[in-house]
Amino acid sequence: MGIREELEKSKEYMIKTVELNGVTIVELTMDNVARAEAMIQNDSAYIKAFNKQAGPERYPRKQTEEFKYGGSTAYWAMQLKNVLIEGKNVSDDNYSFDDIIKYLVAAIDRENSTHLNADGNGRNEICSRIIDCKEHLINWLKNQSKQYEIINCICKRTNGNRRRKNLSFASKFAHYTAYYLFEETEYQDGFSIYDGILIKALPRYVQAFEIGIHSYEKNYQNYQDAIDNIISAAERRYGERISRNGFDHLIWYYHKGRQ
Repeated sequence: MGIREELEKSKEYMIKTVELNGVTIVELTMDNVARAEAMIQNDSAYIKAFNKQAGPERYPRKQTEEFKYGGSTAYWAMQLKNVLIEGKNVSDDNYSFDDIIKYLVAAIDRENSTHLNADGNGRNEICSRIIDCKEHLINWLKNQSKQYEIINCICKRTNGNRRRKNLSFASKFAHYTAYYLFEETEYQDGFSIYDGILIKALPRYVQAFEIGIHSYEKNYQNYQDAIDNIISAAERRYGERISRNGFDHLIWYYHKGRQ
C-alpha cells in the first residue's frame, strides 16, 4: 500500500461532521467521542496528565524543596481521594490534605495554562479557599443542590492587582477532582469545563440544535445548561447520550485548530 492509499484509508478514522441549520458541527456520538479520546490519550502533550502514577520528582543533585516535576493532576486527585473519600489522615504517599490541595491546584494550573499567578498570589489564595471549605468539599463536588458552590467559591475575585475571577480554573478544578474522586459513580461527570475554545465553538451547536438559551459567557450555570441542552438534543437525534466529559473533549479537540 502506498502513501496515497494510506491517506485515503485514514479518512475512515476522522471525526465525522454533519451540517444542521446552516452550520457544520461534529456529530455528538459515542463513536466520535471515542475517536477524540483515543487521539488525546495518545498525544504526548497530555499522556502524563492522565497518569495516576505520575508523582512528583525531585532534582537529583539540587538541594531544594521544589519539585523538578510537580506531579500530575490524576496523581494528586488520587492522593486527595485517600483523604476525602477513604478517610485517611494522610494519603498513601504521606501527604496531608493541605499539601495535596496545594499540589493539585498547581498541577491543574500548570497542565491547563490557567495562569493563576498572573495577579501575583492567585494559587495561594485559591488553595486557602479550598482548604477552608474542606468539610463541604465532597458535597460541593457532588453538586446535588445544582448550586455550583465549589465554582462560586473558587472564582470569587482574587485580591491581587488584577483581581481575577478564574472561572476557567474553577471549572477545571471541579471537573477533574470530581472525575477522579467519584470514578464510576453518577457524580463523576458533574462539571463541564469552561474553556475559551468551547466558548467560541458553542454558538455553532446552539444554532444547529436550535437551543434557546440565556447568555452563558462568564455565567457558569447558564453555560452548563446550554451544554446539557445540546447533549439532550443530540441524544434525541442519535439515540445515545454522550457525557459532559466526552462533549468537552470532542469539541475542544476538533475545534482547537480551526478557530
